[in-house]
Amino acid sequence: MLEVWTECILDLIKTIPILFIVYFVISWLETRMDSVARVVTSTEPVGPIIGALIGAIPQCGFSVGCSALYCRGFLAPATLIAVYLSTSDEAIPVLLAGGSDWKTVFTLIAIKIAIAVIAGYIYYFLLFRGRWNLDEWPEEDEIDMDEVNAGCSCCNGQSLLGAAITRTVNTTVFLLVTMLILNTIIYLIGEDTLSGLLLNGSIFQPALCALIGLIPGCAVSVLLIELLTSGAISFGSVIAGLSAGAGFGFVLLVSEAPKRRYAFQIIGCTYIAAVIAGMLIDFIM
Repeated sequence: MLEVWTECILDLIKTIPILFIVYFVISWLETRMDSVARVVTSTEPVGPIIGALIGAIPQCGFSVGCSALYCRGFLAPATLIAVYLSTSDEAIPVLLAGGSDWKTVFTLIAIKIAIAVIAGYIYYFLLFRGRWNLDEWPEEDEIDMDEVNAGCSCCNGQSLLGAAITRTVNTTVFLLVTMLILNTIIYLIGEDTLSGLLLNGSIFQPALCALIGLIPGCAVSVLLIELLTSGAISFGSVIAGLSAGAGFGFVLLVSEAPKRRYAFQIIGCTYIAAVIAGMLIDFIM
């Protein structure tokens, strides 16, 4: 057991410099949140494409910000779903820090963008087109991006350096705890038993992982990546879990949406698209 823990800690120490560099770049991107928000709200017909590209940026702020934009009537439902489906939160930095090659990372990003665009347009044409009534939203000429960013507590009010350090520390601590727990569980009960609990080899595993992805919080994406690297879940299942997850975006959506049933409809559509995509990927691969 001591050998398992020592190996986890040594592997994690190697990831810290990479995490810091990635988070510094991400923090810089977030200082341009105003510009990103204006681009997302520019036009509805191409909304799913823009939303998918914006959501692919690896951090938890944009899903929260886009939820706020939707609740204020600036964003169409199909565009918001596309943002949610392409969001990966901390998954990309963790993959890079864990030594994954760029091909794997780009494949994951490309697949999630494709899922987001396809599902976004399906929902746009079949479900939400013509039902987006702006009169149901409060009138607001200005979007307070400080209020939007308050939904994500990762690095509020900090400098670029401070935000990068904070995120690096938070992710490192969570990774340490997660890796120790997962590796201890695997050591004690065995990989075969753990895979059985997570329905490994079952067509229903993506549905289970998508449910895990619905849990609010950036840390869930880290957990899903750790389950993938440990061999406990399939690639299709991690896609389903990451596609269903939106950090704290769902929390803001449910609490501030003008009509609560619309919020749950959007979450349900996100979950269904994530599960179907995960199952298809497992079937193809």
